[in-house]
Amino acid sequence: MPITVKPLDAPLGAEISGLDARNITPEDSKMIFDAFLKYHVLVLHDQHLSDAELVEFGKCFGTIEKSRIVSKLSGRDDIMVISNIREDGKPLGQLPDGEMSFHFDRIHQAKPCRGAALLALEIPKEGGDTLFSNMVLAYETLPEATKAKIAGRTALNTFTYGSTAPDQKAEAGPQCEHPVARTIPETGKKSLYVCRLMTEQINGLDGQESRKLIDELCDHAENPKFIYAHKWKVGDIIVWDNRCTQHARTDFSETERRLMKRVTIGDDRPPIQ
Repeated sequence: MPITVKPLDAPLGAEISGLDARNITPEDSKMIFDAFLKYHVLVLHDQHLSDAELVEFGKCFGTIEKSRIVSKLSGRDDIMVISNIREDGKPLGQLPDGEMSFHFDRIHQAKPCRGAALLALEIPKEGGDTLFSNMVLAYETLPEATKAKIAGRTALNTFTYGSTAPDQKAEAGPQCEHPVARTIPETGKKSLYVCRLMTEQINGLDGQESRKLIDELCDHAENPKFIYAHKWKVGDIIVWDNRCTQHARTDFSETERRLMKRVTIGDDRPPIQ
């Protein structure tokens, strides 16, 4: 069966068909990386990978980073387990419960990750959807006056590990400054690079003006016209370009199990203007 790349009926994303993610040739790897750059989000269905196979698949997109926490549901330090499964009342995975605000992974670090690949193993009957927003399109559709206002500016991004909403963050969390609009090196396109969960301050503006502009940019980027909402099925893999998409999670019942495994794809450079 030939491998096909079919754009989604959405503002971003493509479905990859005919590919067995357990057996990737060099030609396959190049093809899906090119699709990753073009469509920002890739969707694969009916993939049933071991942890080791998921890691090898992730290498098509770059170097695999270590997880901050090793879960007994995997035992590997290159697999991030996202789950609400508990033992003695304690979660065995990270980010276990409920809704999560829009964010870029690791934007609070000097070299945020390039992307991630997430595999669904157990999913609730309702909710727990993942939303992806096209931040290249969000930037391109900003008013020219707003583009001029953010040109050359940087923002402070902070995070408290485990937080899923802005009001859960603590001041002592790790932080880093990055461009408000960053350039994707391979394509030369600009991506809006602020998010609801983690962007704290736009540098060079007073607190009130900064907060107003962050809210304006986030409201714009979270418009449904930029968003693809993925309703998971067991065996789905989604790969996303973390440099030009932000993502969020919808709420789901705490009485239902959710188990996802992720590999984080590192980047070799910090964001550039």
